[in-house]
Amino acid sequence: MRTLIIWCIIAGFLGGGALILRQQHTQRVRTQPVEWASLQFDPASIITIRMGVSDQGVRIERHPERIDEWAGTWSTIAGDQSWRVSANRVRGAIRTFATVRVRLSDERLVESGSEILLGSRDGAALSILVGQDRSGGRAPIRVEQRDESGAIERVLDGWVESSIIDAFDANQTLAWRDPKLMDFALPSVQRVRVRAGEHMTEVQLVGSRWMLTTPFFLHADRERVETLIRTMSAMQASAFVDSIPDESTTGLASPIAEIEIETGDATYAITLGQQADLSAETLYAEFRRGDQSTIITVPIASLSKLTAYPDAYIASIANPNPQTSISAVRVLGREGRVRFESVRNLGEWSQGGTRMDTLTSDSITRLITLITQTKANAVRVVSNELELPREIAGVVLVDANGQELGSYQIAMEQSDQGIRLLVAQDLENDQRVVWAYLGEEAQATATWLTLTAGRPIPSN
Repeated sequence: MRTLIIWCIIAGFLGGGALILRQQHTQRVRTQPVEWASLQFDPASIITIRMGVSDQGVRIERHPERIDEWAGTWSTIAGDQSWRVSANRVRGAIRTFATVRVRLSDERLVESGSEILLGSRDGAALSILVGQDRSGGRAPIRVEQRDESGAIERVLDGWVESSIIDAFDANQTLAWRDPKLMDFALPSVQRVRVRAGEHMTEVQLVGSRWMLTTPFFLHADRERVETLIRTMSAMQASAFVDSIPDESTTGLASPIAEIEIETGDATYAITLGQQADLSAETLYAEFRRGDQSTIITVPIASLSKLTAYPDAYIASIANPNPQTSISAVRVLGREGRVRFESVRNLGEWSQGGTRMDTLTSDSITRLITLITQTKANAVRVVSNELELPREIAGVVLVDANGQELGSYQIAMEQSDQGIRLLVAQDLENDQRVVWAYLGEEAQATATWLTLTAGRPIPSN
């Protein structure tokens, strides 16, 4: 009991001593003549901001070439997390320090604590050591300003408003992250892959032309591919999920969709999980760039234009080659044998050296224009086991070197909008793509091909 009483007396003395020291400190703050100073640096010259300690802190750096772009790295025991930072938030933070007023003290207030370091382009640095005390709504600081050689130019001791310092806490700076996910330029994209369930479509830039490479090889519609790329480029995070929930919550173990975009110097990927809120406005997602991975939520509305069906990306023009590259046209009967062949020479169509009449020449030009320049009213991919409704002919387009530029089956069908001309091309995976055309030009082409494919087989 005696020992306990002694310890209580000691604790009382220590507590009382601490209280007396705190009161003396507060009294000095109140009685000391008020002097103020500002931090003297050029905000435009700042290229780095560092907070905390090296292994557990924050590093914000300006891009070496793009002056208005910043990136942040948050270091924790679990590892580093890097992300692009909102330039407005960084500029605001730097301006805060450029305009802050320090209430000066005639004694050193801080021996150790967290550090905020602003680095300039020329090598000069501003170091702010922050103490733990927050009495009176102010935080004690020690400021050291160094020139480009590292020599100390100026030292300040004093107090600043606690709210200014608290805004630079590592957790607070997580709010600086830019919600924009991808920062590539459209011309830099080389490949895009979209997967949803059993469906996967991949498009790749081959030369200057977008091509479907999965699930079959076929020319793609540039406008639709670029719409997909722009949709992905504009996608933003609704929120960052820093406390990672389990997979049963996010649904990322069995994603509903995956999108991957490959540029010349980076690969971006986003995996979409299940809904993240009761109103079903956002989804959980995992975003990856290189080896960096971040859990976020994304708005469902931003995904409305995404689809993994290849039909959506097939070009609505059946043959991507320019009309002038077509040097010969063959029309086949239903049995596949040539019934008609015409060659173009110096802009005129001929057969066996004999110039074609105007009606036939116009029909050939109409056929080529339809296949190489006219957008189809509809495009579908079907099994090649599905018979065309009324096959009337085959058409082969040939270039000046005798190489086939396209081989098609031509069919007709009656629709609510009139006669529809179908242009079909076989694909390598037991499927075929069908372009459907309506209108007078399509009907005239169907009539001419029906008559031409019914001609007797030319004798050699």
